[in-house]
Amino acid sequence: MSTRIHRTIRPALIALGTAAVLGLSGLALAQTPPVAPGPPAFSAMDQDRNGTVSATEFAQFRAQRMAARAAQGRPMRNAANAPTFESLDTNGDGMLTPAEVTAHQQARFAGRGSAGYGPGYGPGAGMAGRPSWRNQ
Repeated sequence: MSTRIHRTIRPALIALGTAAVLGLSGLALAQTPPVAPGPPAFSAMDQDRNGTVSATEFAQFRAQRMAARAAQGRPMRNAANAPTFESLDTNGDGMLTPAEVTAHQQARFAGRGSAGYGPGYGPGAGMAGRPSWRNQ
């Protein structure tokens, strides 16, 4: 009799456990706000809303952003190449201002073409004067 009960209850428990895990996973994903692509807004980094971003706020924001993207199945590529707090803090006062962040973002993206590629990359880059298969 014991074997018959196990055969009946075990699949039910497995199904119940699987449903619970999937439900909790769905709940966690549903609670993770979507992360917008591209550079973050200064206001998103300024967690205490005092108009500046400290090194601690910067580190916390970056960790939260990476965790949110990972939870969405979109881990940050090239995270090792991301700018450091020190590279953004151009005046060295230990705080980031909106002007410092904006200046860095403009300098970083100024050389990119309209398609978001770096200079010399992208559709048609370096093809001037070369015959195209379309023209033949």
